[in-house]
Amino acid sequence: MDRVRFLQSMGKEKRFDATRRVIQIIDKIVKPLVIYSVAMLALECHLYPETDSHGSPWFFIWSERIVAGIFTLEYVFRFWRNSGKGYYPLTTFGVIDFIAIIPFWIGFVPFFGPYLHLIRTLRVMRMLKFFRYNRSLQLVALSFYRAWFNLKPLLFTTGMIVLFSMFALYEVEGTVQPEFRNLFTVAWFLEVTGTTVGYGDLSPQTTLGKTIVMGYMIAGLAVFMACFSAITNAFDKVFSEESDPNIDPLAQFKKVKEERKEIEQLTKDTGTIEAEDAEKEAAVDGTNYDHYNDDQFLADLEKMEKMG
Repeated sequence: MDRVRFLQSMGKEKRFDATRRVIQIIDKIVKPLVIYSVAMLALECHLYPETDSHGSPWFFIWSERIVAGIFTLEYVFRFWRNSGKGYYPLTTFGVIDFIAIIPFWIGFVPFFGPYLHLIRTLRVMRMLKFFRYNRSLQLVALSFYRAWFNLKPLLFTTGMIVLFSMFALYEVEGTVQPEFRNLFTVAWFLEVTGTTVGYGDLSPQTTLGKTIVMGYMIAGLAVFMACFSAITNAFDKVFSEESDPNIDPLAQFKKVKEERKEIEQLTKDTGTIEAEDAEKEAAVDGTNYDHYNDDQFLADLEKMEKMG
């Protein structure tokens, strides 16, 4: 039995050595290949705007085939080797590597034939592969990940504001302007207005409609500033804590996730009948220390002395 395990371990080490050499070579050319791939896409679109890759000169399609072939080879070897950090296709890097090759292989599916000119734009997503090799990009992603937990309630608030304004304008302005009888058009108008772009193609005509938009702009700007503050604070925290080059930003994703799980576990009963019962029990037992100050403590102590 020990001999079998020994031979298995030896075979696994040889496999790791073989794939390691291939991946080392690919690691050295990945970034130039990504830049080359995006540059070829830009050149092809500029020179032949009316055709897809099959209608362009052979150089462009074969250039894409070589790049996609190398990235596919990388994906296969990384999958075969597996770094031990989870099931490779479901890891962050595995998903990124899959995104880098899927635009090419989708082209072989007949159903997507009419959409090849759109699918080829997905080659730009190969720039995500820089995430593997650049610590600064990993810190940026970690900052947004930290901010996400604070952004969720703000985005929910934004959704409520947009929905209320959208249906209100639909009812108020829709009777005057037919354009406002289309919910997507109203949503477009609110998006443009809320981001302070203001194309001027639509505007409320009624007094009530203008009042609704005024309130929407004030509330929208307030939420926008709150979102901006949440992102800024997250970036400041990450870049101050992760300035140590020995800290792995990727490991911090799991740490942040665990911290948030603990907070959510502690606050999961907020607003429920269980939370109300717990507050009542704490009040009866005198253990509700959230609002328990020194004066209350001395008063209770004095009562206990009189009773004793």
